[in-house]
Amino acid sequence: MNKPKMIILADIASLRVTCVGFKQIVKNLEAKYEIVTCKFYSYVAKRNRDFNEYISANGYAVSLPSASRRRNKLDSKQVIDAADIAYNDKIDAVAMITGEGDILPVIDLLKGKGKEVFDVNVDTGKYNYAYTGFIAVPTSALREGYTAPATKAVAKKTPKPVAPVQRPENPYVAEARKVLSGSEILAKYRR
Repeated sequence: MNKPKMIILADIASLRVTCVGFKQIVKNLEAKYEIVTCKFYSYVAKRNRDFNEYISANGYAVSLPSASRRRNKLDSKQVIDAADIAYNDKIDAVAMITGEGDILPVIDLLKGKGKEVFDVNVDTGKYNYAYTGFIAVPTSALREGYTAPATKAVAKKTPKPVAPVQRPENPYVAEARKVLSGSEILAKYRR
């Protein structure tokens, strides 16, 4: 019986997993899927030394860091590759390790073309409902000293105290207040 074919698109800058941890993820996926290939995004040979031999031995593709990732937290090359996979009839599933950006259009495209799409991460994200499934990465698979990215709590900003500005009163406004208060008129008639 042939297993369904899967491609892994891994942004290794968004999830700082070690090569040993990544191999374990792949091993777990191979129980159900045939891993056709992996593509690594935000790959820097010096920073990701532990992956160098693994990538070259398996013939996997790499993509250098993209300037667009800094702006929108997703690697645009990863999005484009996922869109290309949507039209590949030989691929049945896609495992994605992505940044925090809006990945919904790509997930919808892949699922619309009959692909299973899995989120590979430490914790479920805000778009977890859109994926076919979630593949949990144990924290032991992450680089030492790295924990899961915390969801950014928006700190409530207290407004800075504003000192009241002392402006000289407009003479016309002062005259209008005097007339309206009737203090001069009442002073004439008081006994």
